[in-house]
Amino acid sequence: MLALKRLVVVASLCLTAFVPATAQAQDDEADGVVRCISINRISNTQVLDDHNILFHMRGGTIYRNQLPHRCPGLRFEKSFMYRTSVSQLCDVDIITVLTDHGFGFTPGPSCGLGRFQPTTKEEIKALKKAAQRPEPENPPTADPEEID
Repeated sequence: MLALKRLVVVASLCLTAFVPATAQAQDDEADGVVRCISINRISNTQVLDDHNILFHMRGGTIYRNQLPHRCPGLRFEKSFMYRTSVSQLCDVDIITVLTDHGFGFTPGPSCGLGRFQPTTKEEIKALKKAAQRPEPENPPTADPEEID
């Protein structure tokens, strides 16, 4: 009997944990944002900068993946690889920047993906324009005299 009560408590905790995730997934689906895309449907990719990658899909849909953190070298190298054991690329997957040394590629930094958001041509235009601006190599620092 005690084992049955424990099972009921565990099951209810699992359901409680699942409900918010399901609500978030439904909110994202309403906006067209998805956690995974089918690898078979990827036509090509386009790196915009160290934060944004466009995934051009067969059928015309373009997904923007805004990485949760800056991925050093991605903007410069414009190439990356990924490994997955399923036929989908998801927001929990990792990409690895590929560095071209002229005689082949070597793996560089690895970075996590974000969710995949459908993107319009106008949004892509704005993203490309913003990506043309140079990112500062070293952020400006305050002059010690200015601190006082």
